[in-house]
Amino acid sequence: MSLPTPSYTEVCEDRDFVEWHRGCPWCAVWLIRLEHAQVIAQVEQVRTSVQQWLLPRYARQPHVTLGYRGLMAAAEGTHAAAEFGVAQLRADIQALQAAQLQPFALQVQRVGSFATVPYLAVAPTTALLAAHAALLAHGPYPGWRYVPHVTLGHYGSRLPLQTVLQQLRCSVPAAWNWQAPVTQLWLARYRTHDIAGALSFEGYFDLRTQAYHALAGACIGPAALNQS
Repeated sequence: MSLPTPSYTEVCEDRDFVEWHRGCPWCAVWLIRLEHAQVIAQVEQVRTSVQQWLLPRYARQPHVTLGYRGLMAAAEGTHAAAEFGVAQLRADIQALQAAQLQPFALQVQRVGSFATVPYLAVAPTTALLAAHAALLAHGPYPGWRYVPHVTLGHYGSRLPLQTVLQQLRCSVPAAWNWQAPVTQLWLARYRTHDIAGALSFEGYFDLRTQAYHALAGACIGPAALNQS
């Protein structure tokens, strides 16, 4: 069953949603990075076609979300509102290892839109759904309906959604199609006070070696993960 299509876009507010994060500085999310130059160029091409209706600023790097992880404290810190930390990351790593996922490819199917954001729809392949399911087992919102996509920005105008969809479809050539190889699943974080801010990267799970690698400067570094 497909999701119902809203009639109008919803205007997003570019502000600090303190009532949500309650002062917790970061929010964690597992995702797939889209780093190929051709893919990035095509994402920007489609985004530009509807830029007039979006909030002016969207700094998030192109990506496909696998699993929202929740609020996260700063490095070596704690916060009463934090939902994701060392224990949750360990559980995620164990779940991914148990799933024995292999490298796979992402494929964009079409354009689409939620009420709040336009997107490129990603084919829900068996491999992609398996990665999501492995993380969902330990996620804060079990039962959430997963629609893999690449967000293009946040709406800054209220208008009929069909107007946006028509413009999106016109921006995509008839032969338009791309695939992106996936060998790593990334744990990222973004600043909670900035709804359109850039992603920072904690580390990645390598599908070829089944090992997690924390990056320098990660809030949850190797020392914390290796503590007994």
